[in-house]
Amino acid sequence: MIDIKIFCEYLYSSSYIPIYLYDNKELTACYPTQEKDTFPPFPYLSNLWETERQVSYTLTQFYSYYGCIKIENSNSCIVIGPINDFPYSTESLLAMGKEFSIAKSEFDRFSEFFHKIPTQNLDTFINNLLFINYTVNRTKLTRNDVEHSRDNQLDKSIDKKYTEKSYEEKEEGLLNNSYEIERELIRFIETGNLDGLKRFSTRARNSKVGTIAHNNLRQWKNMFIVAVTLYSRAAMKGGLTPSIAYQLSNIYMQQVERLTNIEAVQSLLAQVQFDYTNRVSNSIVPATADNALRQVIQYVRENTNKNITVAEIADYVGFSRPSLSRKVKKELGFELSAFIRKCKLEEAKDLLAFSEKSISEISNYLCFSSQSHFQKSFKDQYGITPQTYRKSV
Repeated sequence: MIDIKIFCEYLYSSSYIPIYLYDNKELTACYPTQEKDTFPPFPYLSNLWETERQVSYTLTQFYSYYGCIKIENSNSCIVIGPINDFPYSTESLLAMGKEFSIAKSEFDRFSEFFHKIPTQNLDTFINNLLFINYTVNRTKLTRNDVEHSRDNQLDKSIDKKYTEKSYEEKEEGLLNNSYEIERELIRFIETGNLDGLKRFSTRARNSKVGTIAHNNLRQWKNMFIVAVTLYSRAAMKGGLTPSIAYQLSNIYMQQVERLTNIEAVQSLLAQVQFDYTNRVSNSIVPATADNALRQVIQYVRENTNKNITVAEIADYVGFSRPSLSRKVKKELGFELSAFIRKCKLEEAKDLLAFSEKSISEISNYLCFSSQSHFQKSFKDQYGITPQTYRKSV
């Protein structure tokens, strides 16, 4: 049998996620060495110890997870965590400080401890729990054998809260009108309707939104994440390429987690709505476009940093060059070569505005034959030189 303490020591050295070894519910070792006020709170330990499963995990009030592996033929167990999908924000650490009963004078040390824990998604965490269990207990388990220690209690709690909320809203005559408002907003984004979006913004303030978090800031962040997911899907349906839609989604979701007040989250959400709607508005994909035409547009936009040709695109979508050129001209109203150049120049505008790359680097990156060719094409398209455009923004 392996030495559990040495194993836990090595395990922490390889993962940097805190590890605690308990025997008869008494802590016998922890990695790293730390103050008592960062030990797992007892309610979460109790959840893990109550289950009969060999491997389990539990969700905390601050949206992190602790996992537990019970060691066979003993009263010992390994507790690992907490892990979180995102770095801890100041707001979440303040909430955690209350739960851990941290004095104000100790908050900086407390925050530093949790900031050092690497992020990890739940799927990876569960796989790691299974690996640790196999190493320690020599028993092979699957994800179905891993129990969320609060599943049954959570189900009952959800049923109870739903019943109470439903009764309250019917009794008071309250109606949740968020679905109709959501549908209208999605339609504006999907069709690139900027004017409709501006009119909609004033009416949407009267919508009713349910409670989905334990405090107002987390409520708005959760709403933001749900909204960005819906907006990205609507934008893709409206013609925005999936790579752009997903990249924007990831950037915005990372950005919102850094914000520390509700007004900033609300402002960023309004920006997201405008950004997706504007990008769809500038997209040239008609509503009647077939799959081949959408493939052409997506291929061009995702390969602006390559020297792509009409012949190469035709081969990609399974058309001859002449037939594809006629199709694009008929359905979009301009030549495919002009669309390739337009997409490259649109990306050039972003690079000029939001990067430190030189004009020469941008020209080379977008595969223009020369810097002078790039500058002339840019001025022909926008009536201004790249350098002047950069200064203007």
